[in-house]
Amino acid sequence: MSDRVNLIDTIAKNDMFSTFSRLMRTSNANDLIAGEGSFTIFVPTNDAFGKVPDDQMNGWLSETNQVRLKKALSYHIVPTKLFAAELGSAAKVTTLSGDDVTFRDLSGLKVNQSGVQARNIEATNGIVHALDTILTAPVGVAATAAPTVTGDIAPATTEAPPEAAAAKVA
Repeated sequence: MSDRVNLIDTIAKNDMFSTFSRLMRTSNANDLIAGEGSFTIFVPTNDAFGKVPDDQMNGWLSETNQVRLKKALSYHIVPTKLFAAELGSAAKVTTLSGDDVTFRDLSGLKVNQSGVQARNIEATNGIVHALDTILTAPVGVAATAAPTVTGDIAPATTEAPPEAAAAKVA
């Protein structure tokens, strides 16, 4: 008999994910992962949520039905099970929000610009990887969100694409 539980319980029982667990519950985003499916969730740690400005977090929490929060959380969920070893070789995958996340394994595994702190935490219906920063969906790509980007998390760093950086060096 396995000790593993579903993703919701796996995340809830891990103290470093208590903020993510609470936000998933209050926004009803747990409904996205409640089934038998196979998911990968990139879970920001409590420290990662500490980087979010208070006005942005308050905006998410005070919104009726927390639609923007649920969309932001769905950007952390992929509808397939991906172990860390598979992430370095995958160029990108589409999340439940409809936006892509990218991976690279150079000086540590990264999801977009977020570092992976803990890997391959298994649950009965998927896998969890801990992140040091909240993932931010590309601005202006999907028109399904609110008409403005106010209240969305700004990227922790803004890096030029590699080709732009190379052009500056040359």
